[in-house]
Order: sequence, then structure tokens, then C-alpha cells
Amino acid sequence: MKSRVISILLTATMGATLLAGCGSGTAATSDAASSSGGAEASAPAASADGEDVTITYWGWDSDYYEPMFAAYSAEHPNVHFEPTATEWGDMLTKAQQALASGSELPVLLPMDLSLIENWKTMDILEDLTQYGINADDYADALSVKTLTADGKDIGVVENVCPAGIAYKRDLAKEYFGTDDPDELFKIFNSYDAYVEKGKEVADKSGGSVKLFHSAQSISEWFYFASEVPTQTDNTLNYTEKMTDVFTKTIALRDADAVDTYANGTPEANATYADDTHIFYHNPDWANTYYIEGNDPDGAGNWGLMHAPVDYSCGGTAIGITSASTDAQKQAAADFIIWATQGDGAKVARDETGFISAYKELMNDKEFSKRSDEDFFGGEDISTLYYTEIADNMKIAASSPWENAMVTVRNDVAQQIVDDPSIDLDKALELGKEELTQLVTDSTIEIK
Repeated sequence: MKSRVISILLTATMGATLLAGCGSGTAATSDAASSSGGAEASAPAASADGEDVTITYWGWDSDYYEPMFAAYSAEHPNVHFEPTATEWGDMLTKAQQALASGSELPVLLPMDLSLIENWKTMDILEDLTQYGINADDYADALSVKTLTADGKDIGVVENVCPAGIAYKRDLAKEYFGTDDPDELFKIFNSYDAYVEKGKEVADKSGGSVKLFHSAQSISEWFYFASEVPTQTDNTLNYTEKMTDVFTKTIALRDADAVDTYANGTPEANATYADDTHIFYHNPDWANTYYIEGNDPDGAGNWGLMHAPVDYSCGGTAIGITSASTDAQKQAAADFIIWATQGDGAKVARDETGFISAYKELMNDKEFSKRSDEDFFGGEDISTLYYTEIADNMKIAASSPWENAMVTVRNDVAQQIVDDPSIDLDKALELGKEELTQLVTDSTIEIK
């Protein structure tokens, strides 16, 4: 069994996928965040004058954990944090190596939701329900991901990560006659509409203006908007899930609506500030990491609208390892409650841009008001993200082989735009051949 888990973990780290994060925060306050967030009476309490406790942590996002740990320790000087910077792609391998060698795991572990099934197979995490944490108090579409088959909750989702379609207002006016998000959504309320309008834009611009900058980016959108589960029992639903993703990607390619940039490269990032790409698949964390970071002079020229299907992209859950001491577990659980339900949720919002997935806060319009609405032309993107999209987004069940699927998705999407002769059958063939090499468990059927 251990060899199978190791094989799963090593394969899962082979491809890079999304970075869970959020956009810039706001300095607004809310009474809802000033309490412990309604945790049950059995929840732990780490007092400021209690015994000294050291909480170790591995993580990739220092913009999140550094201000959070500093703020918590200021309130609880007996609690000390020892973070170890760890690349996202190294987390699973590092944990697997610690298990194999008998070395210590950290007390607190962040887990990208796209790899949550891998963490479940390791059986190293506490059931957080015993600390008064209730998954039902968090965004339904996300919190269900952290529940195991036997009802344990191995992590609390830190942030919401709803996604929509961002656009450049000047180009929207030029090519579609409006920059109003509601009016634009009437035009772009289906995937077919993007194809038809993509053709029109290509014709009008002579092919110099594209709807989208990257096939990898739009394939990520289609993948996370799909309700097809990645895996059912021992079957990877490759053909069903990727047929939908590749069909849409090919249709936009053939409409001359998508460019050939590899997502996340300097060349791709430069398109955010140009005048030849209109739309971007846009989770809330992309506001800071992509739009505002790459187009600092674009304030006021950006808008946000619904995608044809509301969806989520990204997300991180934080859990507690079972090998920790009782004192460490109690302090770590108190930190999680503070960070997602209490005053720490304000710190996360103000210092890191994370909007808590705790329903009481997520649905509080004062608490979830974003400070970057002016960058989006004064549009109420906060309500759009955290009420309209978050309340309707659905997330398909994932798989321990999720990252292998994502790697294949990215690779084939790039090949689709690089080689216009690739049709759906060829795309599926290329992807299945690669996936077969990545999935090393003989009990898994790729269908």
C-alpha cells in the first residue's frame, strides 16, 4: 500500500497547476469577524498566557502565512510559528519523503484543493470536526472537497476563489458596443457566442485582435467549469471530460479567437497591458496576481462578468497533522478558527486579499467588499464574486490523479493552437497517450 501511495504522490507532482491565492483586500470592518465566528463550545482556545507552543508549517505562499502568523502571535505570544518555505510542486513529495524516512511532518499543512484527494490517501491529518469546526459553515462547493468517504474533515478552506470573465472596457466598447457587464453577458451567455463573436472580431481586426491570449488559460476555464467528475471509482473519465474541454478550445482556435501564448509566461503576462486581447478567465485571486500586477496603468479599464457557467478555480485548505502533540493540535485548531472565522479573517482580507469561505463572512457584503473595485471601473465585483458566483458555482469531484489530468490538459491545449491540423480525435489521442505514461497505477482504467 505504501508503494502505491508513493507512486501516486510522485506522479501528482509532475505537472504545475494553479496557484491558490486571491486578489487585493480591503480595510473595511465587520462585526461578523470580531467574534470567534460561532465555533462550537468544544472548540479549542489558545490563551495568551498558556504554555509555550511551537507550530511548524510548510507552505508556498509567504504573502499569506507571514502576516497571519505575525498577527496571531501578537495576540498569543506563547504560540510560536516555524514556517518552512516549500514550493507548491514539492509539498506532496516532501510529505511522502518524511513518511518514508520517519522524519517529522509539520503541525499545519496547506493543501491545494486540486490535490486534496492525494492528501486523503496519506491518512496523516486530523478530523477537524473534533475541534468544533463544521464544514457546513463554509462555502458548500468547496468544503465538500475536504470530506473523506467516512465523514472526516481533513481541512478548512481558506478562501473562496470564485471565477468570472475579466475584460478590457475600451476594447469591449469598440468591438461589442458596450462595456456594461450585464449587457456583455447578454451577448456572451453561451460558449457558442464566444466562437461567433470571435470570428467577428477577427474579421474586423484582420486577425490582429483575439478574444483570449492563451489556449492553456481557456482550457483551465473549461476544465474547472465542467461538472464531469475526474474519476469515478477506479475509472478516470478522461474522454468525457476532455472532449468538452478540447472541443471548446478547438472551436475558438478555428474562429481565430485565441492566441498561442503559454499561460503564465512573461510574453503571456504582457498581453494584459496590450490592446489586442479582450477577455481573460479570471478567478478573484487573478485580480492581483495577473491583472493588477501586469497592467498597473489599466485602472478603470477593466470589467468583470459572469461566465456562461459559474465556477471556482483554485483554493487552499489548511489541516493539522495527526502526529502533532495535543498542545500543538489545540493551538493549531484555534489558529484555523481565528484565521477563517474570527479576527484573522480580517487580517487575511486586508493583508493578503483572501476572502474567507466562512459563509457568515463571505455573504456579509461589508466584510467581503474588495478595495480594488476602482480598478474595475467602480463595478461591484465583490457582490458578483462572493454572492452571485459563489452561491451558484459547482465543483466536480476530483481524483488522486488530478494533476496528471491537468498536465495533459495544458500540454494538449498548447499543441492545439500550435498545430491547426489537430482535430478532436487527434487531441484526445495525444492526451490519452501522455496520461497513460503518467498514471502508473494498474488498477486505474483510463476511459
